[in-house]
Amino acid sequence: MQVMRVVTLAGDPEREADLAPRLATDPSVELYLRCVDRVELLAAMRSGAIDSIISVGAPGWFDAEAANEAGRSGIRVVGVADNALETEALEGRGATVLDACASIGEMIDACRSARPVSPAVVAPTESRQGQVIGVWGPKGAPGRTTIAIELAYALAETAEATILMDADPYGGDALQLLGVIEELPTVVWAAAAAASAEGRRDFVENLRRVGRSGPLLVPGLPRADLWPEVTEYGFTELIKLLAAQTRFLVVDIGFCLESTSFGGPEGRNTMALATLERADRVIAVCRADVVGVKNFIWSLESLRERVEEERVSIVLNRVRGEGREIDDLLFRHTGVRSSALLPDAPVDFRKAAEQGKALHEVRSTSEFCSETRLLAERLGGKVRPTGLLTRLTGRS
Repeated sequence: MQVMRVVTLAGDPEREADLAPRLATDPSVELYLRCVDRVELLAAMRSGAIDSIISVGAPGWFDAEAANEAGRSGIRVVGVADNALETEALEGRGATVLDACASIGEMIDACRSARPVSPAVVAPTESRQGQVIGVWGPKGAPGRTTIAIELAYALAETAEATILMDADPYGGDALQLLGVIEELPTVVWAAAAAASAEGRRDFVENLRRVGRSGPLLVPGLPRADLWPEVTEYGFTELIKLLAAQTRFLVVDIGFCLESTSFGGPEGRNTMALATLERADRVIAVCRADVVGVKNFIWSLESLRERVEEERVSIVLNRVRGEGREIDDLLFRHTGVRSSALLPDAPVDFRKAAEQGKALHEVRSTSEFCSETRLLAERLGGKVRPTGLLTRLTGRS
């Protein structure tokens, strides 16, 4: 009889520790790996070396994405459940489920006779309605998060159904800049919820609106080392779900666009690359000084490898009066003109930071806010006019 290569999943570590040595003594089985996390499981499946998975208990990291990958690879999955909750979770992932009292022989027979896993299908996301806007910029603090916040505020003036999502795995700080001190569901929770049928119910109702009339907020990682908790499947489903329930979705993403297999299909940059793939428009932020322009020109090529040129709008940030000259310089090197020139406003932003508010709430008549509203209009928002002329004419 052909030897069957099996991995175990330690959903219940104690039970798995008892089962695995007994399984390894059977001559018809090769215990290929004892998986304790998602990374080990994905590595084992992608090696092409395994025939079956025995899940002892129902680990949370054996999710719909992993189950679908097992099915595509023709891998059979057998679950060993100790209670009704484990049974329900494993059956939801398409596993053939046995009672915890089953013998090793019964488990092996189930591995050989089971059909390749065909997990329960998550309810399809509604057809997409909203516009997805990714805000990207190279290393060197060009002002990605600031622009994402102010743009989301400007768009929220035209559509209450505007969401701002912090998806920067290298240290997003939208929560801090907006002075939110209570604990809110983060992108980690949101991606996990979007990946499950149950979590989709009343999803947007769990999000909090920031400011008097600002966007709904999906905060970023509470700690930078939690980036492996956001799966590519979960984050992709999250974008689909939010886009289906909002008019505008503004996503603040990290600077790095490198593809790596460490920690998942795209590693730490999964959220950035998934956003770029699905964005209707990408705002590429260039800081308007010598170092900022150099960093931008060097990094723009990696963005263009991911996004078609017609989806990219360049924004010059922190302009101090020489904006047109810098715009000409960028045009010579990139062949594209800037869509907006956002002025440097350190005093205004310092005041906003001290109050823990967006500049749109502290000084909505500032030149920076006016230019941001023009950018929002170019993206499809119908922003209300503000300022002295508006008040004099009685328009609101």
